[in-house]
Amino acid sequence: MIYSPATEQCDMSTRFYGATETVQEFFIPQEMSSFVWPINKFSVGSTVYIFLKPVRRCYMTVEDEWISYIRELPIYSGKGKSAEESFEDLKINIHVDFQQLQRIRPFEMNDDEKSRWSDLASVIDLLEYRMTTPVVVREIGQVSYHMRSRPYRIKWITGENYIIEPERVPGDLMACRTGEWIEAVVKRDPVTNRVLEIESINRIRFRIPTETEIRKFWGNIPLADLPRSDWSW
Repeated sequence: MIYSPATEQCDMSTRFYGATETVQEFFIPQEMSSFVWPINKFSVGSTVYIFLKPVRRCYMTVEDEWISYIRELPIYSGKGKSAEESFEDLKINIHVDFQQLQRIRPFEMNDDEKSRWSDLASVIDLLEYRMTTPVVVREIGQVSYHMRSRPYRIKWITGENYIIEPERVPGDLMACRTGEWIEAVVKRDPVTNRVLEIESINRIRFRIPTETEIRKFWGNIPLADLPRSDWSW
């Protein structure tokens, strides 16, 4: 994350503000030192950030270097040899900080982290992000063919069955034998919990213990010797 020293430059060249991002890039005079136009969202890989309202995407040039920043998030900036290269750097800087901060519980944040998260939350639509961003989890399941000549179903240890969609699973899965156990990286819908895609798998040795084995396990756990107390409840 780089602090942008040129925030005040963002109000220049507002005559370009009404143009869309796609059209705008063809009408930027090369001699200009700063310009701006609105954007509604940006993405980094498969992660999409949608803004609560359009924000101003700004560029300026300092000597031979391009600096890109968003007027509403002036503490972030990106640098590059071209406008698009600087914008890609900016997106990655925001993306990294957002992903790190969202994993910190509010009471664990220091003052600087709270301030940065507050800035991000005032611009990025958090509800939309959480409703549309897939949840990635690790799961264990058993492959079965179900009277077919290929892997047809995975039964997760939760009891849920997943009917395999060959185009949404890695090729390695289609080489698994019936009865084989796998550990999978699964992408799920954050609202319905439906499997969207299986990103990768790893064959493992696994067996669900029987009820007798479970009872024996619990029976072998030593009793806790807790101190007596005179407290009255």
